[in-house]
Amino acid sequence: MNVMRPLEIKNNCINLKTASFTSLRVVTKKYNSLFSIHDTTIYKDEILELCYRKNEEYVYIIEGEGEIYDYNTQKNYKLEPNTIYHVSKNDKHRLTAKTNLRGICIFTPACRGDIEHDEDGSY
Repeated sequence: MNVMRPLEIKNNCINLKTASFTSLRVVTKKYNSLFSIHDTTIYKDEILELCYRKNEEYVYIIEGEGEIYDYNTQKNYKLEPNTIYHVSKNDKHRLTAKTNLRGICIFTPACRGDIEHDEDGSY
């Protein structure tokens, strides 16, 4: 069993900040190869074009409002607290934050946590 309290999380996680979002990578590949957990906030009015080539992602929205656009189905979905969305490998999608949009992201397999999105919106 492993219990991480706030001080251990602060000292062992990776806090990635970009112009579009901040992401506290709480559990990374360093601790677990099966999945990683990120607490991510996309800033108001930001738009992210994403397509993960190596990972699936589940996101539980806990704060804010936004939209996710699925390029495969050409559908837009509203994002608000208590909404969960899942994207499979190679699912190109666009996130739009109407307010600061915060979600708990679970990636499988786990991400290293110290890298940013590349030009294709992947890790």
